Amino acid sequence: MLASPWRARRRGSCREVLGRVRRSGRSCACLVGAALALALAVSPGVAFAQAEALFDEGKSLMKKGKVAEACPKLEESYRLSPRSATLLALAMCHEKQGKVATAWAEYIDLGAAARKEGNKRLEADAKARGAKLELLLPRLTLSVPRAAAVEGLEVTLDGAPVDGALWGQARPIDPGQHKVSASAPGRKPWEHSVSIKRGERKSVAVPALAKDASAAAQPTPAAEAPAAPVAAASEKGSAGSGDGAAGSGKGAAGPGKGAAGPGKGAAGSGKGAAGPEKGAAAAEAGKGAAGPGKAAAGPETDAPPAAPPAAEEPEPSSGSSPRHTGSFVIEAGVAGGALIGLMDAGSFGDLSAYSYSYNIPEGELIAPCDDEVCHASFDPAIGPFVGGEAFIGFALSEELHLGARVLGGYRFGGGYLAVGGPSASMRFGRLWLGLSGLVGPVGQEAKVTGIKGEIPSEVVHLNYGRSEVAVNAREGSLPESALVETLAFGGSVDVSLVLADLPSAGWTSGALLLSVSPTVMKGLDGWVFAAPASLGYRFY
Repeated sequence: MLASPWRARRRGSCREVLGRVRRSGRSCACLVGAALALALAVSPGVAFAQAEALFDEGKSLMKKGKVAEACPKLEESYRLSPRSATLLALAMCHEKQGKVATAWAEYIDLGAAARKEGNKRLEADAKARGAKLELLLPRLTLSVPRAAAVEGLEVTLDGAPVDGALWGQARPIDPGQHKVSASAPGRKPWEHSVSIKRGERKSVAVPALAKDASAAAQPTPAAEAPAAPVAAASEKGSAGSGDGAAGSGKGAAGPGKGAAGPGKGAAGSGKGAAGPEKGAAAAEAGKGAAGPGKAAAGPETDAPPAAPPAAEEPEPSSGSSPRHTGSFVIEAGVAGGALIGLMDAGSFGDLSAYSYSYNIPEGELIAPCDDEVCHASFDPAIGPFVGGEAFIGFALSEELHLGARVLGGYRFGGGYLAVGGPSASMRFGRLWLGLSGLVGPVGQEAKVTGIKGEIPSEVVHLNYGRSEVAVNAREGSLPESALVETLAFGGSVDVSLVLADLPSAGWTSGALLLSVSPTVMKGLDGWVFAAPASLGYRFY
């Protein structure tokens, strides 16, 4: 009777405590949820504020010329809050820093972002800046010859792996010093440093990696097992049934030692100390370590492990690396320009209808004309021509091509040009400079100014010292113009700009070129000048 009120009070107090705990738990949960919501709401604002501060600081440093300090701040600002204005400032900073390939890629990204935003002005500005930098981009080609493309080969550039699909392709890269590395299982690693300048093109060929003898000789480590005590009484193993161990019936081969092949266990059944579980290679029950009647090698005379058979090297795919060096080069294009002929003498056909006279000791001689003693005179001829050009050669390297060039075309108003000869081209960044020796026939339609006949040298003194005289042509008998032809010899300077570089592993690998080729040639009677421009594609 006395205990009941106390029990009631105790039960009531417990309920009150549990209620308080439940209420406090709900309050804590509410507080935690509110804190998380507040953090999520505030963090974007904090990131934006940090990005703004870094952006302003980076632009201020750029104005002071401290680009090395400005660029990292702009990079962090763009990471926190990716905006077009920040990306533009970052690309300009990298451009000032000399990282033209990085800036070029950022201008491309900026153009894409501006297009999505509908900002046509910013898109056009980004494209213009990117096109300007594209002419200055250095390009590095990492080629992997067939003999070097072993299984597991990894090529890295400045520590970053280069995908096999990009081997042999000229890739834009920032000017400066770069490190090329190559490694493969069972091969010695290789490293090479290359320095590249603005607009320069270089190629690095990965050599065939030498085999690593130390790596090939080292066996796979076996699981260590506790070594059994070695019996010192005997160094010869018995061939008894069930005990094939060296010494007194115990296999004492330590880790890494044991049988060299099946059937040559270091211990008999269940008594080998080395191997994945109990023995290096457990023999069948009743067989000794070295076969029937043979003593097993002791710990001092264990046979070395047999070398694993050499794995065959896989055949690399033929398209793993496009061949630029040591391959044939073909270029073809359309050409047009101006053709200037300063051929003041020549023939326009049959001159036998004309005659001329000169003095001889007996009096005056009237001589008939022919192509041997008479020739027509012409005015200079200038006119446009259109045609084509071609180059066929061999790539001694990516920068030097040797071969032959031909140029031909029709001259409007009458005439033609068909010349060709040996040619050499060398690349300097995005420019190809070449020299060509040319020979071939040239024809032009020109105004005929008259016909002259030759006076024999023995009677020149009787003709007032003249070596030729005008032909007696009837008025109106001379044509107004005629096609004059000559064989001309000379050369051209070829300057080509790479409009688009399109390297690949296929037959379309090459470059689109815009070329001008000022040409000077000496004809048998006069001079010929040409100023052709051409648009062509060079396959290499």
